[in-house]
Amino acid sequence: MDITFKCWPQLEGLAKRLSSKRFPGLFYYDTGPKGSFGKPCLILLHGLGDEADSWRHIIMPLGEAGYRVLAVDLINFGRSALDMRSSIQANRDAVLELAETVLGPAAQNGAPGGDLVLIGSSMGSAVAEAAVLVSSRVKALILIDGCFPLKTGGKASASEPSDPADHTSSSRTLLAALPIFGKKWYRSFRGDPEKAWRSLFSYYADLESLSKEDRDFLRKRVMDRVCSASQERGYFSSLRSMIFQTLRASYYKQIGDWPGRIALIWGEKDRIIPLFQAESFILQREANPTEFYSVLGAGHLPHQEKPDETVKAILGFLKTIQ
Repeated sequence: MDITFKCWPQLEGLAKRLSSKRFPGLFYYDTGPKGSFGKPCLILLHGLGDEADSWRHIIMPLGEAGYRVLAVDLINFGRSALDMRSSIQANRDAVLELAETVLGPAAQNGAPGGDLVLIGSSMGSAVAEAAVLVSSRVKALILIDGCFPLKTGGKASASEPSDPADHTSSSRTLLAALPIFGKKWYRSFRGDPEKAWRSLFSYYADLESLSKEDRDFLRKRVMDRVCSASQERGYFSSLRSMIFQTLRASYYKQIGDWPGRIALIWGEKDRIIPLFQAESFILQREANPTEFYSVLGAGHLPHQEKPDETVKAILGFLKTIQ
């Protein structure tokens, strides 16, 4: 079975599909180039089990600030039901091909235009990191509550939840990646909308404080996700790919040595990837300083809970790289 994912109403006019032999029909939102000359294009990459609508409250404000913004449904998430396996590497290639198709080839010999800033949330951060290791047109990264590989150990928040949908602990993540256990857990939500709704709580500092429009949207969207065959495929293949990639010892060193600019934006009350991960990442990049912004009162998805504060942090960092 599969589900038709409807666009957030205010974004319907921005919806597009990628014309590409390798990634035919990849879905994305595009604010267009108006007013963006000389500024990098911002590409927004959502987290595991999510889609481009997770950026619904910040796409337009970033566009109004003069940036061209692309927000993509990664492979087999949302409306990008492609006949291929979703992985960090495949999504990296899809994002770079999207940039090549929409923006044209990377600038040559100092010619203006074509630079990218990748903004990744959670798993989207791993895709963004993978892209900078193969593409010179990515000038900076903004990683929102996600930086990889994850350091084992450390002290998580005292309020760490025990919901099985919470991937704070590596053991839960590994269990979810097991074919039989993981799929049984994933499919258990299909007949229980309240259980599916409750599974979202650990990702937010206070889900019930969101607007009724947001809550209604998320209630329906979580059921769309768990009932979607392509979303299920995307979830588990991406999860396994992320685990395998971040086990590579060389990967940590490559990200630490990358000379480009990186900003971390972190929800103060994140219970999925706790703050010590950000601290470990900053130490790893000691030779290449990393900017850090804390979003007060936000959980793992500050761009949904505190969009104004998140946009302010993004724009503040972008000013430092121009």
